[in-house]
Amino acid sequence: MNSKKLIIEMFSEIARVHGLSKSVGAIYGLLFYYERPMSLDEIVEELKISKGNASMSLKKLEELGFVKRTWIEGERKNFYQISESFSSIKDIARRKHEIIKSYYEKLKEENLDEKKLEKIRKMLILSEKILKVLEELD
Repeated sequence: MNSKKLIIEMFSEIARVHGLSKSVGAIYGLLFYYERPMSLDEIVEELKISKGNASMSLKKLEELGFVKRTWIEGERKNFYQISESFSSIKDIARRKHEIIKSYYEKLKEENLDEKKLEKIRKMLILSEKILKVLEELD
């Protein structure tokens, strides 16, 4: 198996773990592998997926901030490339942390079973650690 295929498979699996389609991960993996802007047609050709699927997946990647649309002089097509910033990943981690923290405080007031509350507290601590690591990387 070649490295391009392995990278595409890896990002496809990561996408599925996060509730995204396999195509979302495959497109990200392809852009990661080539490290250059690619057109929709190139992506469709490389991955052997439909234009509709590729278009929807690219839109999702753009919404998440993982991919950005770019312009190439002399070309009329849109091109896509990976966003080089960890900011979108940090934003997601921060939002998850804020949600956990907010509900943890509410559940403490509701006198939730201590065992369940402790599990949520551990989730809160883990989300804080993840956020700290991401902030150090950026």
